[in-house]
Formats: sequence, structure tokens, C-alpha cells
Amino acid sequence: MDADLLARADGPVVVTALAGTPGRDYRTASENGVRHFRALGAADVVAAPDAREDRGAALAVLRRARLLVLPGGSPTRLLEALRSTGVDDVVTALLADGGVVSGSSAGAMVLGGWTVLPDRHRAAGPVVERGLGVVEDVLVLPHWSGRGRADWLAAVDAAVPDDVEVLGIPEQSGVLVEGATLTAVGAAATALVRRGATLDLGSSRSRQEERSWSTR
Repeated sequence: MDADLLARADGPVVVTALAGTPGRDYRTASENGVRHFRALGAADVVAAPDAREDRGAALAVLRRARLLVLPGGSPTRLLEALRSTGVDDVVTALLADGGVVSGSSAGAMVLGGWTVLPDRHRAAGPVVERGLGVVEDVLVLPHWSGRGRADWLAAVDAAVPDDVEVLGIPEQSGVLVEGATLTAVGAAATALVRRGATLDLGSSRSRQEERSWSTR
């Protein structure tokens, strides 16, 4: 999956692990991402400075990206960091310019129109809030194993409009969103949770929004 994304990008790869805590956690996750893409053959791949610590320096690096990588961690922390530092605007500008965004786990979750925030709870279960809306009509449930946690699914059903597609994405798998098309990639099919159906590997379905991004 990642080799394919690398081939689609026409320039630098930038990793920013804002789903992790500042300091060692951020550096370790970002550097792991750099090593991964370097092993896939990326000639120009760097970790951005943490935008929560040095916003100007981080934005300068992030604006060079043609493939922007958002690793996993806390979706709550990631969503707050993206919005408070202006990195969300970098994501929007990159996609508008034909670039590629890759989100893993929490990184995939926040790109949808809606996201579960499992580290925030109400009496009825985890909080479900609006995401970045890169793909407005999608909510991602990562690490899908055939069935989700009942409290997550109940919270999603209570908060999220019926026309939002809920994607249950297994480990080592993903969905490529390219133009108006969702395509299942990786090791296993993606569950269309509300439909009780699957998006089989290599198969596609149409959607309305003209954006391009990847989740896994």
C-alpha cells in the first residue's frame, strides 16, 4: 500500500506524528515513519518538527510535502493538534494541489467527516465528533477484526447520520480514496459496517467528493 502511495507522490514525503505526545513519543513515531518510507525507496523523506513546539518550523517543512504521513496514536490528541497549529490547513492545501495524505489508525480516523474519540467518554460511551472532513461522508474504525466494540458502534449509530459510510479496516489493509472512488487495498477486505457488506480487495465503489487520500 505504502509503496503505491509513494509512487503516486511526485515529491517529498513528510511524517508528522501529532497523535503522539510531544517529545520522545513524537520523535520515535516520526522517525519510525521515516525509516519505513526510506526502506520503500523514498529519496526525500523527513520528519517534520513537532508543530506544537515550533509551529513555524513545522509548517515550513510540512508545506514541502507531496505525501504527508499521519501515524497512529490518540485521535483526540491528533485532531486537536491539527486544528490548533494550522496543520489542518496544510492538509487541505496539499490535497487541493494534487498531493497525497496517508493516515494510519488515528491518522485515518480524523480524516473522515466523523471520528470516534475513544479516550474521551460520556455516560453512553466514547465521544463521537466531527473530524477534519477530508472525506466528509466516511467514518473509519481501524484495526477491524470482524466485529467492533459494542460501545463504539452504539456511539456511532447515535451520533452519525445514516448516510455516512462506516469503514471497518483490518490490520495491514486500507482504503484508497481517489477522486470519487473508494478502493480496498492491502491484506484483507474492508467492512462496510452499516451495510453488513464488504469492499473486497481490489474492488471499488463510487462516492461523490473530489478528494484523494489513503487510510489504513
